[in-house]
Amino acid sequence: MTALSQRLVVVPALGGAAWRLALPLGALHAAMFVYDLAHPGRFVNADRAGERIQVVAGFGEAMQSGDPLAYLTSHGIVGDWLPQALLYAAGGQYFVIAAQVLLALASVLWVHEIGLRLGLRENAAQGAALLYALLPHTLVFPHQLASEAISVPLVILAFRLAAGGAGLAIGLATLVRPITALWPLIHVFAKEKRRAYLLLAFAPLLAWMSIVFVATGEFSMGRSGHDLGNNIYYRLQRIGGALPPAERPAVRPDGETKATLGEYVAFAVSHPAVMAKYAAIDMAVMGFKSGIERLVLDYLYLYPAERSELKVAETGWRSRVDSGGAGALLELARQQPVLIATATTGALAFTLLMLFAVYGAARWARSPERLALVAFVIYIFATTQAVDAAQSRLRAPAEFAICLLAIAGWQALKRRARRHGG
Repeated sequence: MTALSQRLVVVPALGGAAWRLALPLGALHAAMFVYDLAHPGRFVNADRAGERIQVVAGFGEAMQSGDPLAYLTSHGIVGDWLPQALLYAAGGQYFVIAAQVLLALASVLWVHEIGLRLGLRENAAQGAALLYALLPHTLVFPHQLASEAISVPLVILAFRLAAGGAGLAIGLATLVRPITALWPLIHVFAKEKRRAYLLLAFAPLLAWMSIVFVATGEFSMGRSGHDLGNNIYYRLQRIGGALPPAERPAVRPDGETKATLGEYVAFAVSHPAVMAKYAAIDMAVMGFKSGIERLVLDYLYLYPAERSELKVAETGWRSRVDSGGAGALLELARQQPVLIATATTGALAFTLLMLFAVYGAARWARSPERLALVAFVIYIFATTQAVDAAQSRLRAPAEFAICLLAIAGWQALKRRARRHGG
C-alpha cells in the first residue's frame, strides 16, 4: 500500500498534473455557472427535482416550527435532500451549484489519483480523469438539484481513501442514495483494516435508522414515494403489463403502492421469461445509453416539447421500448429525427467506451483493488433490478470506474498492436 493510499487527505494536492485538469474544467464549469444565472429554471430539471425543491425550501421553516425531527423523518432518507437543504439555506440555489461544482472538480482529481495508485501512467490517469469529467452526467449534475451531485463524489472518495476513510465515505454516500448499502460487504475483501471499514460504512445508515425508529417507532430508512417498496411495486406493474390480465399484479390504491421483496421474488419465479426480458432492456440502457439527453433536454433545454412528451412515464421513451422494442425506436426516430440522432451518436460513443472498459477489465484488472472497480460496475448495474426502470443516471456512480477501465483497455490494445506489428 503506497503512502498515497494511506493518506486521509480529502483535498487533492494541486501539482502540475492536477492544475492541467483543474484549470480548464474550472473554466468550463464557470461558463456553465454564467448560463445557470441566465436560466435558473434548469436547476430543477433533474429527476424528482420538483419534489426535492419543495422539501429543501421548506427546511428553513421546519427548523423554526419547533418540531424539526418530524420534518427530518417524514421525507425519506435524509441524505437525499438535507445536504442540499443546508447549502440552500446558507446561500440559495447558486450556493448549492457552486458547492456541487467544487465537489465535481475534486472528484475528477480523485479519479486521477486513483488511476495513479492502481498503476496507470501519468498520461493515462489524466486521460481517465478528463474522460470522466466530460461525461454528460459529470457535467450536468453539479448544476442541478440532483442527489447524484452529492452521492457520486462520495463514492469516488471512498475508492480514493484508505480503509477507515473509505468506509465513512461510502456510508455517507449510502445515506444519500441507498443503492450502495450492500457494497461494503463486497468491497471489504479488497480493504485492509476490514473491521474499521465495515463499522464506518454502516454507521451513518444505522444511526439514521435509529433516529427514524425513535421518531416513528419504525426501524427503516424513512418512508417516501421513491423508496424500495414503491420502486419494486411500480416495476412489477410495468413488467406485469406484458402479461395476460389474469396474471398481472393487483393494482393498489394511492398510499398503498408498496411491494415486498417476497412478492417480487415470487413474481420473478412465476414469470422468469418476462423478468429476463425487462432485465435485458435495463442492461441495454445502462450499457449503451450515454446520458447525453441530460445535457440536451434537461440542461440546454433544446427540445422542450419533445422533453415533456418523453418524460411522461406512461408514454415516454422507456414505455415505448418496453412495449414495442426496435419498432418503437424507429417510430421515435421518424417523429424526432434530430433528437434521436443525437442520442444515437452518444450511444455509439458510450458503447465504444464500454467495449474498451470490458477489455480493460479482462486484461488489466488482476489485483484486488482493480477487481474492485469491475465488481462495483457490476454491482451498480445489478441494482437496476430494484428500481422501476433503468435510466442512464443510475449508472453515474460507476462511470469513474468505467473510465479507468476503458483507458486501461485502450492501453492494453495499443500494447498488443505494437507486439503484433513489431
